[in-house]
This record gives sequence, C-alpha cells and structure tokens, in this order.
Amino acid sequence: MNEAENLIASKNHLWGEVVADFFYQNKIHHVFFSPGSRSTPLILALERKKGIECVPILDERTAAFVALGKSKFLRKPTALLCTSGSAPTHWFPAVTEAHYSSIPLLLLTADRPPELQNCGAGQTIDQVNLFEKFVRGFHQAPLPDSKANSIKKLETILQTAYLESLGQNPGPVQINFPFREPFFSPDKSPCFSKTDAKPMEVPHTDYKDSIRDVSALTKGHAKVLIIAGEFAPSGPVLSLLEKYPLPTLCDALSPLRHASFKTSILRYEQLIRNQSLRTKLQPELIITLGPLPTSKNLRSWIEQTKAERIIIEPRGVKVDPLVTPSHCFQLDYHSIEELELAEQNASWVQAWVEEEEHIEKKLQEQFKNESTLHEAKLVRTLSDILPHDAVLHVANSMPIRDLEWFWRKTSTNRQLFGNRGVNGIDGTLGTALGLGHESGKPTFLLTGELAFLHDSNALLFSDHFKGSLTVVLINNHGGGIFHHLPISQQPEFDKCFLTPQSCDFSKLCEAHGLEHHLIQTWQDFEKQIQVSFPQGIRILEFPVDREHSVSKRNYFLNI
Repeated sequence: MNEAENLIASKNHLWGEVVADFFYQNKIHHVFFSPGSRSTPLILALERKKGIECVPILDERTAAFVALGKSKFLRKPTALLCTSGSAPTHWFPAVTEAHYSSIPLLLLTADRPPELQNCGAGQTIDQVNLFEKFVRGFHQAPLPDSKANSIKKLETILQTAYLESLGQNPGPVQINFPFREPFFSPDKSPCFSKTDAKPMEVPHTDYKDSIRDVSALTKGHAKVLIIAGEFAPSGPVLSLLEKYPLPTLCDALSPLRHASFKTSILRYEQLIRNQSLRTKLQPELIITLGPLPTSKNLRSWIEQTKAERIIIEPRGVKVDPLVTPSHCFQLDYHSIEELELAEQNASWVQAWVEEEEHIEKKLQEQFKNESTLHEAKLVRTLSDILPHDAVLHVANSMPIRDLEWFWRKTSTNRQLFGNRGVNGIDGTLGTALGLGHESGKPTFLLTGELAFLHDSNALLFSDHFKGSLTVVLINNHGGGIFHHLPISQQPEFDKCFLTPQSCDFSKLCEAHGLEHHLIQTWQDFEKQIQVSFPQGIRILEFPVDREHSVSKRNYFLNI
C-alpha cells in the first residue's frame, strides 16, 4: 500500500471511529448489519468498540425488521448498516413501517464516492435521499477527512440525525457515507486528533395546544367515552379515571388491557354488533387517544353516533380517518390527567360496565365447552396462560383482530406489540426476533403461516439470537382474513386470494436446527406454553380447519 492509499485508509478509519465514539456516548448499543465491502470502515470501528454489539444478518430486509423490533422494545434508536447499491433498498418495508409507527432508527448506508456515480460503476445506485418522505431526515456525510472542521461536520450530522430520530414524531433517519478505496489498512492506522463525542440531550417538546382547550369542549357532556389507542400510556389515563369513571375502549395493543380498572371495555366489537346496544350506549362525546383500533364496525358506529369527537395525538400527525368532523389537539398524553369534565351520567357508565361483564361471562362459559382447536379460543387461551412478564408480538390480518375481539382482561406486566403502521405481513418474524433479542423476557409471536413464510429468511438469525422466542404458528392453509370479504364467494377465490402453501414446517425447522412441536390438544398447547424455554427459537404449530375457525369466530362475535 503506497502513501496515498494509506492516507485514504487512515481517513476511512478515522470516520469509523468518530461514528463509533458517538454511538457509544449516546448509548446506541446495537448495530444490525449485513456484510458488504463498502461499509468496511464503519463496521470495523463499530465492532472494535467495547459496549457496542454488532449483529450480522445475512439479508438486509431481515436486518431492518430485527432492528425495528429492537427499537420498538427500547423506544430508542438502534442502527442499521449496509453496503452500497441495491442493499439499502431491501430496508424499504421496515423503513415505511418505522415511519408510520414512529419507531426511531439510524440508517447508515455506505456509498461510492462522487467520481464513481452515474458512470456505470458496479453496485451503485443513487442513494441520496433514497427513502424520501419516509424518513425524518437525510444527511450526506462528507468524504473522510482529517481536518478538524470536517470531523466537526460529521459529528454535527450524527447529532442532528440522532435528535431527528427521537423528535416529536420519532422515526428513521438516513446518513449516507461515501468511501474511497482502500477501506482499511492492514497496518495500524495513524491516529488523527478527534473532538470528544459527548452524550446528547433530547430537547423537551413544547406542544402547540393546551389541555385547557380540550376541557373547554367537554362542558355539558355527561356521556363521555374514551378510546385508548396503541400508544396511550396507562398511567395518565388511570389518573383521569380516578376522577371520572369513564367507559374506556382499549385498543388491541393498549397497555390498558393489562390494567385493573372497572370501566375498561374490551368487548366493544360484540357490543356494537347488537342493534339495541348501539343506541343504548351512544355517547355525547368521544375522546380518542391516538389512532383508532382496527375494528371497521367501531369506526362505522362512531360516525353514526353523531357524537362530538376530540382527537389527542402528540406526534402532530393526522390519525383520524373518519369523515365526520373532529377537533384535533397536539398534546402530551400525560396532560390527559388534567382534563376537566362535567359530572358524568352514572347510569350510562354502569350500562357499559354491565353489558361488558355480561358479554365477558357468556364468552367465558362458551369457551370452556370448546374442545376442537380454533383461532378464537387460541387467543383467549393465550390471554390466560402467557407468563405475566411476557412480550407478545401479533401478526396482522386475523391474529391482531382475534386479539382485539377475544383477549381477556388481566392484570399483568405483559407487553403487546404489532406492526400497525402499515399493517402489512412483512417482517413479522424479524420484528419478533428484534423484540426478544437481549430483552431478558420470554417473547412470543402469534402468526399465521403466510406471514411466517413471508419472513422465513429471518430464521437465519437464529445463530446470533440471544433470547427466547416461541412462535405460535397458526396453520389454516391460506389467508383466513379473505374469508371475511365478499370475494370469498367468487370462483377465483382459492387461487387469487387464499393462496394456500404446501410447506412441511417440521422440515423447515429441522433445516434451521429449531425445535418444532405439532399441537394436537388444548392440554398439549397449555403444557408447551408453560414449559420453561430460556434460549432459542421454537415453533408450536397450531393446525386448524379454516372453515371451522371462521364459523366459530362469527359465532363468538355475535354471541
């Protein structure tokens, strides 16, 4: 290596050290990367930095969803790193999910230098602002340089990107790093002076609205209904409910599902399917905290009530898909405990509580008599037997809806997660692995076989996975959600929508060296869930007759 090449390698080395120092100081301890040449300066420095774990994942799509899951669990950014070319485009599904569900991620893309752009150089695409509006910010890093002002510029970019990822509306941020060859020197690179990286403080967010503005709209309303969305924390809502015992509809993933309070309403789907109750339980005012639950019937009923509506959403994004008017406020959820309301109609509140208890009792009695395996009772059983400190990730399509409809209220420390930003089946397994990686908690995934197969590449992460993941794999031989659509009556249904797959999951698990268990009875299922499983990935395949599951689901929804 000549002097000029050694200088380039040394500057590349410096750039990697600046990034690694910044990550260490700001407690970004996890970097998920896919191997590549152009990213060598960054991965070498990060791997050599004590306190930072660099996790290799073969394909970029899986890496992105694992990082997404880890960031979901931590509520702080993890980092993704890949080489140039098509590699970062495989992040796109996870980036869009992070964008819409407000999950912080730092996207580090290695790139060709300017002289190799737009000239047919291999493994090169235009990576500038690659993710466009799906990131909170894009930053083009300067070419590595040992000058103090260049180092300072890179540090400023890192600081800005970090703050953007954790802003008022958290999300992904891309930093694009061009590197010239050679990427490293086999000899120890000479040391250049660096400024000292310091931990960043995320600035306090000032919200444009006041809780007093909300209270002004609540006057005169004696029938106020709360809808607690996925992100609404239980603490401030419970403080409000101590003063005003309002009926509170809890989203499928709401932490309030595991809080003990008398006016929690989980059976809203069954209640509003009853025509007499749709009128009897009608509110005068609905206060929605964040996005609405998945239920189409709930959304239809809200519009039909003609109730005044207040939306509280801290991120400053629109989360109201309904056409009727609403008042939207950008507030911290914690301000809800200061809300002032009129005296509430006690008999109306009691009606909600009594009808909820009535439906819940009927469900419990009927589920006890169910001996065949089906999806509705599966979710009900999980709500009873999952460990009290479990983390549960729920796939989209039918699993998240069954959770919304049949999960029983319990007082536990469980945490429920789902990829509800885009509501796709992409990355279901990878996200669950990210949630469980080094979490110290028993982690579970509830998924159908199509979502599982769509992300089966994530099983390649098993060798580096540090945690416990139990996959409850519902095998109903196709996309069960489509049975609930009018298209199910058409002759093209099986081929074009149901898309059943012929996969022997025991052999797939064997190929990856994973434990597989075929569930045959409810007793077997309960035993397997309660077995201690401290490390690794195991698959509990839960076979069901799809038509039978559809029939049972409809029965319990209209009980």
